Amino acid sequence: MACPKEIIVAYRHLYRQCLKVVNYSAPSRHVLLRILRSSFESGSGHDFDTRKIANTLLFLRRASASTGLEHKIVKNIILIRYWEQLRIKKDTRMISGQTAAEIHLRRTALAHFNSTLMLLNESLGTCLR
Repeated sequence: MACPKEIIVAYRHLYRQCLKVVNYSAPSRHVLLRILRSSFESGSGHDFDTRKIANTLLFLRRASASTGLEHKIVKNIILIRYWEQLRIKKDTRMISGQTAAEIHLRRTALAHFNSTLMLLNESLGTCLR
């Protein structure tokens, strides 16, 4: 069980490093904040793993250092999570005009993306969402 101070420090480190990855850009910054908040609010102190946090910070440092594979992975995660948001007005207008086949295709693609991200987290020992 991690103490609350360790969790707060990890949250701040992750948020700072994520901001460096996206160069403080407005839409990405807000998406990252939403992802990070939901991850830390839904998890408990028993789920906290310092090794995974350290691996994630290392991954994010590499993503911010160059526009290599790590940066592209983070960019795609942010892009997918941005389009997942239903609170944006333009998204709700686009979704309301979709057919059943398009909605099924979107859900299937999202399920494949989430399973690929889960396998990436397992292989790298990270906690990307």
